[in-house]
Amino acid sequence: MIRLRQIKGADSGREFEFEQDLIRIGRMPDSEVNFDPEVDLDASGRHAEIRNEDGRYLLIDTGSRNGTWLNGQRIKHAALNAGDEIELGRGGPKLEIASVRNRPSSRAPTGRISTGAPQRDPRFDPLAMPVTTATRLDDLTARPDLLPEGLRLSAAPPNAPGHHRRRRRSALLWGAAGVVLLAAIAIVVGASLQ
Repeated sequence: MIRLRQIKGADSGREFEFEQDLIRIGRMPDSEVNFDPEVDLDASGRHAEIRNEDGRYLLIDTGSRNGTWLNGQRIKHAALNAGDEIELGRGGPKLEIASVRNRPSSRAPTGRISTGAPQRDPRFDPLAMPVTTATRLDDLTARPDLLPEGLRLSAAPPNAPGHHRRRRRSALLWGAAGVVLLAAIAIVVGASLQ
């Protein structure tokens, strides 16, 4: 069982209690912990989840645009304890973990949960994704050890044969995509003006 208290945001003072294994957090109305879609704009529609995994409650960022913060630290996933503060985007709504009683996960959720929730594709599951501190493609090229073996990038030096040919081909493809996009926009605008 986990109890949450909203301590910042449009609906401050609300309390929630859950015994289910999945708690969705965000501005979408079908979220178990939903925020005001017109006021709490730092929270994404599907911002984060709390999951009961192996008897522990975990906070998981689900690809939010402003990030999920636990006790002032940006996280992708972290275990929750009583007294922790969750912030949805810097300066966004905040939740406090009033109490948490870790327990084995159950197959049949209890409490408030919407039925027919889509199953998560394991390829996009944040817990299965590699965690890396790299933020740019250059970082990953310079430090291929940051990624698992199957995801490592080619370490060809910039002056290797074929490198310029690939760059030129890539530039041509992006240029062609841009021309197609501009043509499509021109067609839509032209049609709307008639």
